[in-house]
Amino acid sequence: MKLDYLCIDLDMVDDEEAMKVFRSIRWANGVYCPKCKSFDTIMAGGGKGGNPNKYICKICNSNFNDLSGTIFQGSHFSLGEIFYILFHLNRKSIKQISEELSYSRQSIHRISKIFNEDINEQAKRKRNL
Repeated sequence: MKLDYLCIDLDMVDDEEAMKVFRSIRWANGVYCPKCKSFDTIMAGGGKGGNPNKYICKICNSNFNDLSGTIFQGSHFSLGEIFYILFHLNRKSIKQISEELSYSRQSIHRISKIFNEDINEQAKRKRNL
């Protein structure tokens, strides 16, 4: 079975398309509250143009969005830019990516470091299970 929503051009990831892919993975089993894990949520605002959707939990009254509780929360990069960086880290230098996206090398390095630390933490947790 071909997953069309995962077939995206890795050279230029549109923010809206990136958010669509992210949501399909993050909420594969349905939208749930990151705080209390309840699926009893309502959408409180639609994310237009690649912005995250906003939600409210009916159980704990918590406000959250598509990126809440993820390594992407609070980033000044768009999700399309983050995908671009992550897809190209093993193919291009941080300097080259920073020049292409017009961000400092330090900013690109920080995203790379956050991503690598999270992968290492996930691997440690799996080994300890």
